[in-house]
Amino acid sequence: MRPSQAEVFLAVLEEGSIADAARRLHRSRTTLSALLASLEDELNARLFERSGKSITPTDLAWAIQPDAIRLLQAYHQIVRRCELERGGIETTLRLARDDSLPETFWLEAMRALKDRFPMTGISVYLAPPQELPTLVANQTVDIAFGLNLTKVIDPNVYLEPLAGLRLMMISSTNHPLARLPEIQRDDLIAHTQITLAFVDHEEELVPDVILSTNYLALTQYELIRDAVEANAGWAWLPQPLVSSESIGTQYKVLKTAEGLLWKDFCGFHFSSNTKGKVALKLEEILVSYLSQFH
Repeated sequence: MRPSQAEVFLAVLEEGSIADAARRLHRSRTTLSALLASLEDELNARLFERSGKSITPTDLAWAIQPDAIRLLQAYHQIVRRCELERGGIETTLRLARDDSLPETFWLEAMRALKDRFPMTGISVYLAPPQELPTLVANQTVDIAFGLNLTKVIDPNVYLEPLAGLRLMMISSTNHPLARLPEIQRDDLIAHTQITLAFVDHEEELVPDVILSTNYLALTQYELIRDAVEANAGWAWLPQPLVSSESIGTQYKVLKTAEGLLWKDFCGFHFSSNTKGKVALKLEEILVSYLSQFH
Protein backbone atom coordinates (compact mmCIF):
# COMPACT_ATOMS: atom_id res chain seq x y z
CA MET A 1 0.00 0.00 0.00
CA ARG A 2 1.52 3.28 -1.14
CA PRO A 3 0.76 6.57 0.66
CA SER A 4 -1.35 7.82 -2.27
CA GLN A 5 -3.39 4.61 -2.17
CA ALA A 6 -3.78 4.83 1.62
CA GLU A 7 -5.06 8.39 1.33
CA VAL A 8 -7.68 7.42 -1.26
CA PHE A 9 -8.66 4.23 0.60
CA LEU A 10 -9.27 6.14 3.85
CA ALA A 11 -11.17 8.95 2.11
CA VAL A 12 -13.56 6.53 0.40
CA LEU A 13 -13.95 4.49 3.58
CA GLU A 14 -14.74 7.56 5.70
CA GLU A 15 -16.89 9.44 3.15
CA GLY A 16 -18.87 6.40 2.04
CA SER A 17 -18.67 7.12 -1.69
CA ILE A 18 -16.10 7.76 -4.38
CA ALA A 19 -17.81 11.01 -5.39
CA ASP A 20 -17.62 12.47 -1.87
CA ALA A 21 -14.04 11.27 -1.46
CA ALA A 22 -13.11 12.92 -4.78
CA ARG A 23 -14.53 16.24 -3.61
CA ARG A 24 -12.63 15.92 -0.30
CA LEU A 25 -9.31 15.22 -2.05
CA HIS A 26 -9.98 17.59 -5.01
CA ARG A 27 -9.33 14.76 -7.46
CA SER A 28 -11.40 13.07 -10.15
CA ARG A 29 -13.60 10.05 -9.49
CA THR A 30 -11.84 8.20 -12.30
CA THR A 31 -8.45 8.66 -10.62
CA LEU A 32 -9.78 7.47 -7.26
CA SER A 33 -11.46 4.43 -8.80
CA ALA A 34 -8.23 3.49 -10.59
CA LEU A 35 -6.17 3.84 -7.38
CA LEU A 36 -8.64 1.71 -5.41
CA ALA A 37 -8.62 -0.97 -8.09
CA SER A 38 -4.79 -1.02 -8.20
CA LEU A 39 -4.68 -1.33 -4.39
CA GLU A 40 -7.06 -4.29 -4.42
CA ASP A 41 -4.99 -5.92 -7.19
CA GLU A 42 -1.74 -5.45 -5.24
CA LEU A 43 -3.26 -6.82 -2.04
CA ASN A 44 -5.20 -9.52 -3.90
CA ALA A 45 -8.16 -8.65 -1.70
CA ARG A 46 -11.66 -7.21 -2.07
CA LEU A 47 -11.95 -4.03 0.02
CA PHE A 48 -15.23 -2.67 -1.38
CA GLU A 49 -18.38 -4.21 -2.81
CA ARG A 50 -19.63 -2.28 -5.82
CA SER A 51 -23.22 -2.11 -7.04
CA GLY A 52 -23.92 0.48 -9.71
CA LYS A 53 -22.69 3.82 -8.32
CA SER A 54 -22.75 2.67 -4.69
CA ILE A 55 -19.73 1.25 -2.88
CA THR A 56 -19.75 -0.63 0.41
CA PRO A 57 -16.65 -1.37 2.54
CA THR A 58 -15.99 -5.00 3.35
CA ASP A 59 -15.13 -6.24 6.83
CA LEU A 60 -11.52 -6.48 5.69
CA ALA A 61 -11.51 -2.79 4.75
CA TRP A 62 -12.58 -1.79 8.25
CA ALA A 63 -10.02 -4.22 9.73
CA ILE A 64 -7.07 -2.63 7.91
CA GLN A 65 -8.22 0.97 8.50
CA PRO A 66 -5.96 1.48 11.59
CA ASP A 67 -2.94 0.18 9.65
CA ALA A 68 -3.66 2.53 6.76
CA ILE A 69 -3.95 5.47 9.18
CA ARG A 70 -0.58 4.60 10.76
CA LEU A 71 1.05 4.21 7.34
CA LEU A 72 -0.17 7.63 6.23
CA GLN A 73 0.87 9.26 9.51
CA ALA A 74 4.35 7.73 9.25
CA TYR A 75 4.68 8.97 5.67
CA HIS A 76 3.67 12.52 6.60
CA GLN A 77 6.11 12.48 9.52
CA ILE A 78 8.94 11.44 7.20
CA VAL A 79 8.05 14.24 4.80
CA ARG A 80 7.98 16.82 7.62
CA ARG A 81 11.34 15.66 8.99
CA CYS A 82 12.91 15.98 5.54
CA GLU A 83 11.45 19.48 5.25
CA LEU A 84 12.96 20.36 8.63
CA GLU A 85 16.39 19.17 7.53
CA ARG A 86 16.23 21.23 4.35
CA GLY A 87 15.18 24.28 6.37
CA GLY A 88 18.12 24.07 8.79
CA ILE A 89 15.92 22.86 11.67
CA GLU A 90 17.34 19.91 13.57
CA THR A 91 15.30 16.72 13.46
CA THR A 92 16.90 15.81 16.81
CA LEU A 93 18.89 17.81 19.35
CA ARG A 94 21.03 16.11 22.00
CA LEU A 95 21.56 18.65 24.75
CA ALA A 96 23.66 18.55 27.91
CA ARG A 97 23.41 21.16 30.65
CA ASP A 98 24.35 21.82 34.24
CA ASP A 99 21.92 23.01 36.90
CA SER A 100 23.35 26.47 37.57
CA LEU A 101 19.99 27.83 36.36
CA PRO A 102 16.71 26.86 38.06
CA GLU A 103 14.70 23.86 36.89
CA THR A 104 11.68 26.11 36.39
CA PHE A 105 13.64 28.04 33.75
CA TRP A 106 14.64 24.89 31.89
CA LEU A 107 11.11 23.48 31.90
CA GLU A 108 9.77 26.70 30.42
CA ALA A 109 12.61 26.85 27.87
CA MET A 110 11.95 23.29 26.71
CA ARG A 111 8.22 24.00 26.44
CA ALA A 112 8.94 27.08 24.33
CA LEU A 113 11.25 25.10 22.03
CA LYS A 114 8.72 22.32 21.52
CA ASP A 115 5.99 24.87 20.80
CA ARG A 116 8.22 26.52 18.20
CA PHE A 117 9.71 23.30 16.75
CA PRO A 118 7.17 20.53 17.42
CA MET A 119 8.81 17.98 15.09
CA THR A 120 12.29 18.22 16.65
CA GLY A 121 13.11 15.50 19.16
CA ILE A 122 15.02 16.95 22.12
CA SER A 123 17.03 14.88 24.59
CA VAL A 124 18.39 16.64 27.70
CA TYR A 125 21.23 15.26 29.85
CA LEU A 126 22.03 16.79 33.24
CA ALA A 127 25.73 16.79 34.16
CA PRO A 128 28.19 18.73 36.35
CA PRO A 129 29.63 21.72 34.44
CA GLN A 130 33.13 20.19 34.41
CA GLU A 131 31.87 17.27 32.30
CA LEU A 132 30.12 19.33 29.59
CA PRO A 133 33.13 19.93 27.27
CA THR A 134 34.03 16.22 27.31
CA LEU A 135 30.47 15.23 26.38
CA VAL A 136 30.72 17.56 23.38
CA ALA A 137 34.28 16.47 22.46
CA ASN A 138 33.16 12.83 22.42
CA GLN A 139 30.09 13.89 20.40
CA THR A 140 27.86 12.25 22.99
CA VAL A 141 25.74 15.40 22.69
CA ASP A 142 25.39 18.05 19.99
CA ILE A 143 25.62 21.07 22.27
CA ALA A 144 25.99 21.86 25.95
CA PHE A 145 25.25 24.85 28.17
CA GLY A 146 26.61 25.66 31.60
CA LEU A 147 29.33 27.32 33.64
CA ASN A 148 32.86 27.13 32.31
CA LEU A 149 34.71 25.48 35.21
CA THR A 150 37.11 23.40 33.12
CA LYS A 151 40.71 24.58 33.05
CA VAL A 152 41.69 22.68 29.88
CA ILE A 153 39.21 22.19 27.02
CA ASP A 154 39.63 19.90 24.02
CA PRO A 155 40.69 21.95 20.93
CA ASN A 156 37.79 20.41 18.99
CA VAL A 157 35.30 22.07 21.32
CA TYR A 158 34.22 25.62 20.56
CA LEU A 159 33.36 27.66 23.65
CA GLU A 160 31.03 30.65 23.37
CA PRO A 161 30.45 32.78 26.50
CA LEU A 162 26.81 33.88 26.72
CA ALA A 163 26.96 35.90 29.95
CA GLY A 164 28.85 36.30 33.20
CA LEU A 165 27.29 34.65 36.22
CA ARG A 166 28.06 35.40 39.85
CA LEU A 167 28.81 32.66 42.37
CA MET A 168 28.11 33.58 45.98
CA MET A 169 29.74 32.03 49.03
CA ILE A 170 26.87 31.19 51.37
CA SER A 171 25.92 29.25 54.45
CA SER A 172 22.64 28.80 56.27
CA THR A 173 21.73 31.55 58.72
CA ASN A 174 22.21 29.00 61.54
CA HIS A 175 25.75 28.02 60.53
CA PRO A 176 28.63 29.12 62.81
CA LEU A 177 30.22 31.06 59.91
CA ALA A 178 27.08 33.19 59.62
CA ARG A 179 27.80 34.72 63.05
CA LEU A 180 31.31 35.92 62.17
CA PRO A 181 31.55 39.59 61.10
CA GLU A 182 34.49 38.79 58.82
CA ILE A 183 35.69 35.40 57.69
CA GLN A 184 39.28 34.33 57.24
CA ARG A 185 40.62 31.46 55.16
CA ASP A 186 41.24 29.36 58.29
CA ASP A 187 37.58 29.79 59.26
CA LEU A 188 36.51 28.24 55.96
CA ILE A 189 38.97 25.37 56.27
CA ALA A 190 37.63 24.59 59.74
CA HIS A 191 34.14 23.95 58.36
CA THR A 192 32.86 21.55 55.70
CA GLN A 193 32.86 22.87 52.16
CA ILE A 194 29.97 21.51 50.07
CA THR A 195 31.19 21.35 46.50
CA LEU A 196 30.70 19.72 43.13
CA ALA A 197 31.71 16.16 42.32
CA PHE A 198 32.43 15.23 38.71
CA VAL A 199 34.04 12.55 36.56
CA ASP A 200 37.44 13.75 35.29
CA HIS A 201 39.31 12.84 32.09
CA GLU A 202 40.67 9.71 33.78
CA GLU A 203 37.07 8.65 34.52
CA GLU A 204 37.49 9.07 38.26
CA LEU A 205 34.95 10.74 40.51
CA VAL A 206 36.69 13.75 42.02
CA PRO A 207 35.62 16.79 44.10
CA ASP A 208 36.03 20.37 42.96
CA VAL A 209 37.81 21.33 46.18
CA ILE A 210 39.38 24.73 46.47
CA LEU A 211 40.45 25.04 50.09
CA SER A 212 40.82 21.78 52.02
CA THR A 213 40.06 18.07 52.33
CA ASN A 214 37.11 18.84 54.63
CA TYR A 215 34.38 18.60 52.01
CA LEU A 216 31.13 17.01 50.94
CA ALA A 217 31.00 16.65 47.14
CA LEU A 218 27.67 16.32 45.29
CA THR A 219 26.92 16.22 41.55
CA GLN A 220 24.33 19.01 41.35
CA TYR A 221 24.09 22.59 42.54
CA GLU A 222 20.53 22.10 43.74
CA LEU A 223 21.70 19.22 45.96
CA ILE A 224 24.45 21.48 47.28
CA ARG A 225 21.88 24.19 48.01
CA ASP A 226 19.73 21.69 49.91
CA ALA A 227 22.76 20.59 51.94
CA VAL A 228 23.59 24.21 52.80
CA GLU A 229 20.00 24.79 53.86
CA ALA A 230 20.28 21.71 56.10
CA ASN A 231 23.31 23.35 57.76
CA ALA A 232 25.78 20.73 56.48
CA GLY A 233 28.39 23.29 55.44
CA TRP A 234 29.16 26.30 53.27
CA ALA A 235 29.35 26.51 49.47
CA TRP A 236 29.61 28.65 46.36
CA LEU A 237 26.27 28.76 44.57
CA PRO A 238 25.24 30.42 41.29
CA GLN A 239 23.17 33.53 41.90
CA PRO A 240 20.05 32.31 39.99
CA LEU A 241 19.65 29.44 42.49
CA VAL A 242 19.50 31.73 45.51
CA SER A 243 16.49 34.03 45.53
CA SER A 244 16.89 37.51 46.98
CA GLU A 245 14.06 36.74 49.42
CA SER A 246 16.03 33.84 50.90
CA ILE A 247 19.11 35.96 51.69
CA GLY A 248 18.97 36.79 55.38
CA THR A 249 16.17 34.32 56.09
CA GLN A 250 17.54 30.97 54.86
CA TYR A 251 21.03 31.87 53.67
CA LYS A 252 23.83 34.22 54.65
CA VAL A 253 26.28 35.60 52.08
CA LEU A 254 29.65 35.20 53.80
CA LYS A 255 31.84 38.28 54.05
CA THR A 256 35.25 37.35 52.74
CA ALA A 257 37.62 38.48 50.01
CA GLU A 258 36.73 35.29 48.12
CA GLY A 259 33.01 35.58 48.74
CA LEU A 260 32.04 36.51 45.18
CA LEU A 261 33.27 34.88 41.99
CA TRP A 262 32.37 35.55 38.36
CA LYS A 263 32.25 32.68 35.90
CA ASP A 264 31.21 32.57 32.25
CA PHE A 265 27.99 30.77 31.38
CA CYS A 266 28.84 29.23 28.02
CA GLY A 267 27.64 27.21 25.11
CA PHE A 268 29.88 24.34 24.00
CA HIS A 269 29.68 22.68 20.59
CA PHE A 270 31.93 20.60 18.37
CA SER A 271 34.00 22.95 16.24
CA SER A 272 33.12 21.34 12.89
CA ASN A 273 29.37 21.23 13.56
CA THR A 274 26.99 23.97 12.45
CA LYS A 275 24.29 25.01 14.92
CA GLY A 276 20.74 24.64 13.67
CA LYS A 277 17.76 26.86 14.32
CA VAL A 278 16.65 25.03 17.48
CA ALA A 279 20.06 25.43 19.16
CA LEU A 280 20.21 29.08 18.11
CA LYS A 281 16.75 29.73 19.53
CA LEU A 282 17.78 28.12 22.84
CA GLU A 283 20.84 30.39 22.96
CA GLU A 284 18.53 33.38 22.46
CA ILE A 285 16.31 32.23 25.35
CA LEU A 286 19.36 31.74 27.59
CA VAL A 287 20.87 35.15 26.84
CA SER A 288 17.55 36.86 27.53
CA TYR A 289 17.19 35.06 30.87
CA LEU A 290 20.81 35.65 31.96
CA SER A 291 20.62 39.38 31.24
CA GLN A 292 18.73 39.95 34.50
CA PHE A 293 21.77 38.83 36.50
CA HIS A 294 24.34 41.13 34.87
